Amino acid sequence: MNDLSLWLTVLLAALISLFAIYFAVSPLLQPGRASLVLDDDKLVGLLGRKDAILQAIKDLEFDYRVGKISEEDYQRLDQRLRRQAIGLMQQIEKLAPASASLDEQLEGIIAQFRQTSGLSVPSASTPTNGDTPVSASAPAESHSTRFCTHCGKPVEAGHNFCAYCGTPVAQPDAAPSV
Repeated sequence: MNDLSLWLTVLLAALISLFAIYFAVSPLLQPGRASLVLDDDKLVGLLGRKDAILQAIKDLEFDYRVGKISEEDYQRLDQRLRRQAIGLMQQIEKLAPASASLDEQLEGIIAQFRQTSGLSVPSASTPTNGDTPVSASAPAESHSTRFCTHCGKPVEAGHNFCAYCGTPVAQPDAAPSV
């Protein structure tokens, strides 16, 4: 009886081991799935690297504007980072050529939506959604609310950078009086 229980235990352990090996190996043997995952992983990696380089360009520009680096260093580093970003964008377009035209289609849909709903891009001279100027001490006619082009938060008059994300903000031209 002791030998029989030992053989049953060994047989049961062998069956469990075979099932475990089968379930671990079977996804690797199915055709088609692995290459798609690798392409997606490569595309995700390229997109992550592109985003990191674009952020580095923004940080470099910010450092230059606040005087942390010289003009020579800024030009040299900016050119190198931009070449890297362009190379990554070209690789991304090769991996996902269909997505290259999606931006154009999306811009067309947005433009069509703006025309049908009467919306326009917020500018330095146009208040949006009935917003009042951020500074209550200045008269409303002298300036309108501005918005950051990166994060969309309101930017106070006289600020050169967004207080939320640090993106440089262009100063508005003097609006003609009506």
